[in-house]
Amino acid sequence: MANSLFELARQKFLGATLDWDGQTFSAVLLDLNTADVGNKAITGATNASPIVITATAHGFTNGDIVFIDAVGGNLAANGLWKIANQATNTFELTRPDGVNTTGSAAYTSGGYAINLGPSTSGDFFDDFNASLVGSKVNLTSPTIVQGVADAADVTFTSVSGASVEAIGIIRDTGTDSTSEMVALITGKHIVTCNTQANSSATSIPVEPLVAAIPNTTTLTFSNGATATLSALASAGDRALTVTALAANVTAASRALAPATGSGLPVTPNGGNINITWDNGANRIFKL
Repeated sequence: MANSLFELARQKFLGATLDWDGQTFSAVLLDLNTADVGNKAITGATNASPIVITATAHGFTNGDIVFIDAVGGNLAANGLWKIANQATNTFELTRPDGVNTTGSAAYTSGGYAINLGPSTSGDFFDDFNASLVGSKVNLTSPTIVQGVADAADVTFTSVSGASVEAIGIIRDTGTDSTSEMVALITGKHIVTCNTQANSSATSIPVEPLVAAIPNTTTLTFSNGATATLSALASAGDRALTVTALAANVTAASRALAPATGSGLPVTPNGGNINITWDNGANRIFKL
């Protein structure tokens, strides 16, 4: 499963105040369509460069990393971005290196923005607990191998309620306001173009993929270009085989891709939800 780390957790692991195999960590199911302090509904995404997101009273800060998904129409807004030029109800999207995103079409509907920090609106579980579906489950048998965190698979029992778009990992103190958000697992991952792929090309050089991408998936990159896979892409691949491009995909452009077999999103039906962690290189997450 693809994942993103929260900035506070990253800092605390490096500062040795979080200890994966010495403290209690839990998994939670999250309905990302239910707003909270760290999770805001999107009502607009401009078809411009940079893309400007409208999210009423979002409370986010310049430099925050945000995960955006479910934006309709302007699909280039979906991905993992850094905030710039925030105002009360809006903020601009840039790549982590500061380069502006570019819209791909007019916004139609939907979307949510998840704040991964480092500001205080995306740090502890009390910023996300309104999105909780079911109950927390403690992780057992934690292991650390070469910076990779793993644990036993988990089962959420008798789950009912809203759809689940993500799994959250928290350091569980028993109090939501002191339980750090650690990782957000969405079943999606970032694809980064390595070298520009020109119009009419049928291959896009990319950074090594962290997960497989199904054949026929259409990716929308942060420079506004789109690409449709004509073959399955496997984890570790360094190129995507695509139908002939209609426009250049510029170097370092990013797209949000679904990971094959992630099982997310899922709609609970009152039964159990079994989570099998990734058996590849990243397991639950990698520092």
